[in-house]
Amino acid sequence: MSDNGEWQTVSNHKHHPPTTEVNKTRRRSKAAPLKKKPVAPVKDKKKSTPQHNTQQKGSNPFHSGDEEESEDDEDDGLPDPIDLPVPPYHTNIVVSCPFEGCESPMPFLDTTTLVKHLKESHKLAFKNLHHIYMALDAYLSRWAKELSTKNISKYAYLDPENKEVYVIDPEKCPLDKEIREKMQREKLNEMLNIQQREREVDSKRPRKCLFCKIVCENRAILFRHMFCEHNFNIGLPDNLVLVNEFLDTLESKLSSLQCLYCEKTFTSPAVLRKHMRKKKHFKIASKNRKYDRFYVINYLEPGKNWENFEHDNYDSDDDKRDESWADWEEDVDEPTMCLFDIEVLSSPKEAMEHMKTAHGFDLSQIRKEKDLDFYATIVLINYIRHQSSLNTCFSCGCTVKDLAELPAHLKSSHCISHFVPKDASFWKDPRYLLPTYENDPLLTGFEDDGENDADMNLSDSEANMKYMNEVMKRSLHISDEKM
Repeated sequence: MSDNGEWQTVSNHKHHPPTTEVNKTRRRSKAAPLKKKPVAPVKDKKKSTPQHNTQQKGSNPFHSGDEEESEDDEDDGLPDPIDLPVPPYHTNIVVSCPFEGCESPMPFLDTTTLVKHLKESHKLAFKNLHHIYMALDAYLSRWAKELSTKNISKYAYLDPENKEVYVIDPEKCPLDKEIREKMQREKLNEMLNIQQREREVDSKRPRKCLFCKIVCENRAILFRHMFCEHNFNIGLPDNLVLVNEFLDTLESKLSSLQCLYCEKTFTSPAVLRKHMRKKKHFKIASKNRKYDRFYVINYLEPGKNWENFEHDNYDSDDDKRDESWADWEEDVDEPTMCLFDIEVLSSPKEAMEHMKTAHGFDLSQIRKEKDLDFYATIVLINYIRHQSSLNTCFSCGCTVKDLAELPAHLKSSHCISHFVPKDASFWKDPRYLLPTYENDPLLTGFEDDGENDADMNLSDSEANMKYMNEVMKRSLHISDEKM
């Protein structure tokens, strides 16, 4: 994100001036035939006269008037750029070193070079630096200011593998942890404010589809059209932020004849269109971490990717299949935080019992009284989590100085019994269908009467995929209702 979480594989596509010789690593399409006057059709194919591509540079190939597809086989056997190996957490940046006495005159353009420079020139390393990519420049400047007046040994320890390098670790340095958490909260609030402004203004403006000539009158219709007509999958649209920049980035890639998913570059619009349709590459690669900055969910928990959560705890697909609900035979500890205080219980069941006795919040009873289905319950839990993370009462909107003060407010103001009305705007906000906290056990810890036996036999990855598909449908349905 100039920011972003855990970056892993990012290809750097630089602009090159035109040359007389075509790059050998790029695709070669067959020459298109010259247009001639209509003649009677013949069965035998004739060799056609070569014609140069007249596609204007910088225009979207899917908006081209020429719909003829090349018969050329674009597969050259080379690995996709997105699959080329790069150092862990590598991404492109523009950051100058702020530390005192630095002799580097130019800004650093990638994180790998920056990390190497900090170690070699300043004998300094930051543990899990990729967790603070969202505010990297400000973070380094803050530490440069701190270390200009204080000895580094006060905050860091020597690297066991390199006794000359000091390591600043948020788990061992309270100040570092405080700095990171503060910057994360500020960045999250900034992105939420931007997202709100975009929903109120930008989302109502018309925009042309990325893959055809249809102009959609607002953003909700645009994403619905691209999802339904072109199977364009970018996750939950309502989780996006900086949406115009996101769409401009994708359109710029297409205009450069670059595939959105594998990031290969082609020599003609026809070959690109054929490639994306044949390979079903109407999506973006999850391991391309430069897209993380466009997803609000990545600002909620540092270092997390916007892609589905099921890959986090498994080493292989076999592991995913093995651990299905059908194989779950005994209870295990699932530490679950209360919605209204910092108490962490050993399971969702104990957390719900704690909320019932300590705060008068009986989730099971509320579901029955308010007739909340599974997805409405998910929205409620995520909304309360989000509000509590901001030290704000979910019911009346009152803000307290510290989360520890929230339970007393809930009791004195009778906010639990007053509850929130069914017409409150958050009920129809699709972002609350996604977890506020990653892997929140409470989201799967309540009993759902609508659950069927078929769902119980799904693997975790299949269940997550089904859930995400349902979230997408409900999000699009909610967007239609708002219009």
